[in-house]
Amino acid sequence: MTAKNGEVSVVKRANTLPAVQTRQHERYVSPFTDVYETPDAFVLMIDMPGVSREAISVTMEGGTLSVQAKVSYHSGKPVLLFNELQHTAYYRLFNLGDGVDRNSVDAQYEDGVLVIKLFKNEKAKPREIQIK
Repeated sequence: MTAKNGEVSVVKRANTLPAVQTRQHERYVSPFTDVYETPDAFVLMIDMPGVSREAISVTMEGGTLSVQAKVSYHSGKPVLLFNELQHTAYYRLFNLGDGVDRNSVDAQYEDGVLVIKLFKNEKAKPREIQIK
């Protein structure tokens, strides 16, 4: 199922469990995401707990926004006695319409949530038409 407002589309998750998939022989989790629209932008809120800011990669190519991150809970070579935490890779794609200004994107990461603002082109913003 796809959620689409004409400018940002994302495949909706079928359930509330992590969507573990494989891509290029690597397991990844499709992070939970909220997408909403303001008068000036489309905003993506992506849940990626345990990720450092430096481990996140956000790229835009053509009409696709890609978000990736890797989480490693153990640094160095510790003596691991019990292991339930998984080394996780996050990966999610978003398809963008023509109303998104590809040169005006803002990304901020705080408290495990990546917030990406995709600002609208002037032609996509609501405007009042004067009556003559």
